[in-house]
Amino acid sequence: MYTGWMREFPEGGFLSPQENASRFSPKVEQDVAPDERASLVHFNSTYVDLIDRRFRLRGMVSTTMVLLGTIGLFLLGFFLLFTLVIPNLEGDFWDWVMYAMVAVCVVGAPVLFWHTTLKYEFFTYVWYPTRFNRRNRMVYFFTGGKEGAVRVPWDDAVFYIGRGTTQDFLRDLRCSIVEDRVVKRTFAVGHYFDDEQKIKGIWEFVRRYMENGPEAVVDSIEDRQMNLSVKPSWRNCYLFVVASLGPAMLGARFVLMPLLLPLVLCRWLVLKSCRMPVWPQWVVDECAIDANDPLRLVEPEVMAQFEPDRRPV
Repeated sequence: MYTGWMREFPEGGFLSPQENASRFSPKVEQDVAPDERASLVHFNSTYVDLIDRRFRLRGMVSTTMVLLGTIGLFLLGFFLLFTLVIPNLEGDFWDWVMYAMVAVCVVGAPVLFWHTTLKYEFFTYVWYPTRFNRRNRMVYFFTGGKEGAVRVPWDDAVFYIGRGTTQDFLRDLRCSIVEDRVVKRTFAVGHYFDDEQKIKGIWEFVRRYMENGPEAVVDSIEDRQMNLSVKPSWRNCYLFVVASLGPAMLGARFVLMPLLLPLVLCRWLVLKSCRMPVWPQWVVDECAIDANDPLRLVEPEVMAQFEPDRRPV
């Protein structure tokens, strides 16, 4: 599920037959209950902000392994430099060969890992929101950088179920900007799952909010409180890693702690190096909210902060 992140979504072509077959219509109700599936970050009477799919992967197993491998090769290079190269350096051909090998370990490996993985993680944005404004019926995608954001009218946006590439069983909610049947841009919205019904639940949440108003979905949010927190704190990183174990493995979290702590540390390092997304001023102006909006939900500082039966983990 790194397509659209470390590997860009394909552009300039057509939607595949599978994608066309799974297209959603804003006017057609799905046979599932609306459920934001912990993808919701902001909720009010004007707009909702949903998390991006990559947030679930930030600083997790793949990045941790790459980061540890980078550090390991870097340290190995210095070890070889001071134990084999420098003490035996005489200037002949084989000395220079050994020196070159050390240089590859010390410099080449970190550079390679940075360009293939780490540059997409560190010093970017904590998350990349998608905003659905029901009042002006626009969808905004945060891109960061000079572009800042992209918008498309709700009625022109093409939503469908996306599939994983290397992991075909994974599903996500995607939106493509299509002109003359040609895909110009594609974005993923909300978390990914291995169950199409969960993706349909996220879509139905968004569809009802946009078509029927916030009152149509606010009661589908458990106790009218959001559970996801995007604050890059130690506690949130720990709770996120533990939650990723799933209910079956939750009881073994203390036994697995030596394996979990590197993930917690890596996720914290990644998110702390990143900036929080700030929408361009033109988006802020178009999405002004009521000062006393009764349906505006409080964003939690800690994951599952408002769950009444929450137990510390």
